[in-house]
Amino acid sequence: MIRRAQGFTLLEVLVVLSLLGVLLTLIAGAITGANRAMSKAERYSTRLDEVRSTQNFLRNAIGQTLPLAAGAPGVTQSPVFVGEPHSMSFYAPLVANLGGGLYRYSLALAPGQRLQISLERLRDQGLLPADEPQVLLHQVQGVQFSYRGISPKGGATDWLDHWPWPGRLPVSVRIDAQLAGPVPWPLQSIDLRLDLSSEARTL
Repeated sequence: MIRRAQGFTLLEVLVVLSLLGVLLTLIAGAITGANRAMSKAERYSTRLDEVRSTQNFLRNAIGQTLPLAAGAPGVTQSPVFVGEPHSMSFYAPLVANLGGGLYRYSLALAPGQRLQISLERLRDQGLLPADEPQVLLHQVQGVQFSYRGISPKGGATDWLDHWPWPGRLPVSVRIDAQLAGPVPWPLQSIDLRLDLSSEARTL
């Protein structure tokens, strides 16, 4: 007796194709989810690096604040440190790999949720025009500066939202910022390396 060659029925083929379709759908979903997770982790890591870099830059710049003022001797004293709740201005050197030199730094929150800084170079007895402001960090919803130091009478102050003695340097500066996104801004307190609270000298 001759046996007929056995094959798959149409129903069996359809079942296999359906199972393959389901399997491919699951694999595609897993790959898509992994790609999204990786992309999210990369964005988080990039944002974390941006926040850390900004804090390191501010720590180095503010920590090296000098008791200087631009202006000729005998002229009304220019402020050496201007500390407001949402902005501040101070004199400090620029790191050598960025060009070096002494500059007046002006730090503020600009429209568009940008924390930015302007630099004016000190030369002779004046300031050269500032270059275009540089953005330190994007997506900054708010920033609050506060200051602590020694009053003209010699007493230590508490944290102040406004530094009332522009001819003197504070001892510490605190920066609190509110950022958009999952990466927070750790409350930053910076001690000035030169603990000078006496009257500043004029360039």
